[in-house]
Amino acid sequence: MEVVKIQDNEDLIRDVGTNAVLNSNMSSLEKYKARRNKEREMNDDVQNLKQDVNEIKSMLKQLLEK
Repeated sequence: MEVVKIQDNEDLIRDVGTNAVLNSNMSSLEKYKARRNKEREMNDDVQNLKQDVNEIKSMLKQLLEK
């Protein structure tokens, strides 16, 4: 893979074969992955809370019907 640096940004390189722009800054990649994983975990937590609330609602309805 042959790459060339992009002017005005030392973290970006261009793959000559595919013409793709790539970020060569590994620390920013790790920060991005950590942030993405945290967002996914938070999204899972919200979904679990929604499911728990729905279960509680269902139980309350059953109690009120008796």
